[in-house]
Amino acid sequence: MGNIFAELRRRNIFRVAGIYAVVGWLLAQMSSIAFPAFGAPEWVLKSIIGLLLVGFPIALLLAWAFEMTPEGVKRTEDVEDGQSITTRTGRKLDFAILGALVLVAALVVGSRFIPQHTVTPEVIAQGVIPLTDAKPSIAVLPFADFSSTKDQEYFANGVSEELLNVLARIDGLRVSSRTSAFAFKEREASTGEIAEALNVGHILEGSVRKAGNTLRITAQLIDTKTDEHMWSQTYDRPLTAENIFAIQDEIAAAIVAELKGRLSVGETEATDRTANLEAYELYLRAREQMQKRLPETLSKAVRGYKHVIALDPEFAPAFAGLAVTYLLMSEYVGTDQDEAIALARPNVDRALELAPNSAEALTAAASLALDQNKLQEVLDFTKRAIAANPNYVLAYHRQGLAYGGLGQNEKALASFQKALELDPLSAVLLSNFGYYQESLGNLAGARATHEKNIKYNPTSTQGYRALGEIKYGSGDYAGAHTLFKDAQAINPESPNIRNRLLMIYMDIGLFDQALPLAKTPDDKGSLLVMRGDLDAAQKIVAKSPDETAFTAFLLGDTVAAYPELRQQATDINLVALPLTPFLADDMVLVATIFQANSDTDAKIIMDKLNTFFAGKTPIDFTSGDALLAAALLAIANGQPAKAFPWFERMADVRYAWAGIKNVNFPGMDGLRQYPKWLEIEKRFNENAAKQRAIIKAQLANPKPDWIKNE
Repeated sequence: MGNIFAELRRRNIFRVAGIYAVVGWLLAQMSSIAFPAFGAPEWVLKSIIGLLLVGFPIALLLAWAFEMTPEGVKRTEDVEDGQSITTRTGRKLDFAILGALVLVAALVVGSRFIPQHTVTPEVIAQGVIPLTDAKPSIAVLPFADFSSTKDQEYFANGVSEELLNVLARIDGLRVSSRTSAFAFKEREASTGEIAEALNVGHILEGSVRKAGNTLRITAQLIDTKTDEHMWSQTYDRPLTAENIFAIQDEIAAAIVAELKGRLSVGETEATDRTANLEAYELYLRAREQMQKRLPETLSKAVRGYKHVIALDPEFAPAFAGLAVTYLLMSEYVGTDQDEAIALARPNVDRALELAPNSAEALTAAASLALDQNKLQEVLDFTKRAIAANPNYVLAYHRQGLAYGGLGQNEKALASFQKALELDPLSAVLLSNFGYYQESLGNLAGARATHEKNIKYNPTSTQGYRALGEIKYGSGDYAGAHTLFKDAQAINPESPNIRNRLLMIYMDIGLFDQALPLAKTPDDKGSLLVMRGDLDAAQKIVAKSPDETAFTAFLLGDTVAAYPELRQQATDINLVALPLTPFLADDMVLVATIFQANSDTDAKIIMDKLNTFFAGKTPIDFTSGDALLAAALLAIANGQPAKAFPWFERMADVRYAWAGIKNVNFPGMDGLRQYPKWLEIEKRFNENAAKQRAIIKAQLANPKPDWIKNE
């Protein structure tokens, strides 16, 4: 045995093992930092680590079998005694190991002193939203309905919600929003699991029993760190609207008193209420329907809010809720935006008239301003709303959207983080938070956020849509298709979901599948161009010149495309919008059309685009749309040859474009004079064919709830 170890030492086996382990660790650490920065998929890092592990025994075998000599590398058994230099080689390996260990130590020590970002990709990748304050916190779980007929669910929910509303107005107390707390209504979860998901230190739970005109409410307060019942009480009262609120106040006051004995919290502010019990219950039902954001639930919310207003015309939150519902219908139902704004405006005005300092009324005004692209007004209204109620989640949501519209993505992310502290499982907030994670380069974190959204909100479209967008942008059309079909099954009327499916089918060449989804003249015209029916597409442009700008662009008709784009650019003040990777392709389209029509705004937009892409290379992007924008920008700058690296990168990231040969956008002739273009076209079509085969298989064996395009 001693001879074996001596021989292992002589052949430097232990030294080789040591240097391999240290260098391998360094390579793995550097790869884990560098690869995400370049947008490399996770399997690349896993492959590197796998190769390092496989290489370890191979390195030891080579060290055993071969030896360095003055004449070079020889098999060990062929080396004569006088030729061996293993001792000198061993010393060199010792110095290499020492140097590598010093580098490892420097990295470990340095990492302890490098400032960390508030929201780290590692934390976000695990789906955890870190808190930005140390306030005492509580979640009000939905009270159970213990009535004999089990028909008081809405009433029990109402008790929970009103308690939540009272607690939310306590200065110094962070209250988890209704959406997140109610996510555990049908789930069996421990106190610890709920506390971790909602980021709260206390939980209030209870039950309601209603028998005739008698009401019994039981409540208990739990410390989530110890799972200790800190306080409990039962209340028996005759049922009237006045008593309902008195009991709720009594419970809230008892909880506050208990918390004040242990924590530092302020006083409770007054809440907006209706004395009409029926109106109050209808209001809660309408608000619950609105929050689901589906066509049928939004229609029910409109009817519910109108009924509340008929019963109590002085109840401001009902007017605010009705206004927000109308505005949501433009996105989730397809209502014309101008119509939605016209319906919302008088309700916003009435809410502000009744309660000018109400967070609900002020946030409804912010929602209206947002739809009108009056972003500074949105910030002004939300600032006032947050001052009125620091726990009002929708105010932070609207604030985040306004910051995002102004291109202040870091501030947008911070607003959504604050909203998620209050409502950590909200489908809409998680979707927006993930979007801004992605916009700031944290793609892994964005994926984790959207996956968490799907886990906790499986009946909402938000998580499916958002994760589908990431997959679509990265060239995974089949993965995106599955997610968008899942979302379509939840909301068949969503114009955004329908449009994404249409784009996928057109990109990969499933034109017959796309046809039922083409609802607008521009959809139909674009589809005809991709199919190669250019004459029919031109007829649609001639028939609907104000609705077919994109079709005209694909046809190369810059004159026909100009009027509609000019009007749209004016309506949204396009030249003032900050440029992001998500807007770049649209900006290039507009700039190209404006340039061809001698519009003075063309130079402003082109300068903005050139500044954005200055110093960047194709490897800096993984989104096909952003790469396309850079390629089209090179063409618009009169440098078609410089577009090729961007197009080649598009093909590398699996961008598919089955109808590219039929497209004649401005500058296309300059591309087609290069033989290299035919190779790029071929790669786009090969990508399309691969994805088309997978998606055809998905459609041949669809999930049971998938909707068939007809």
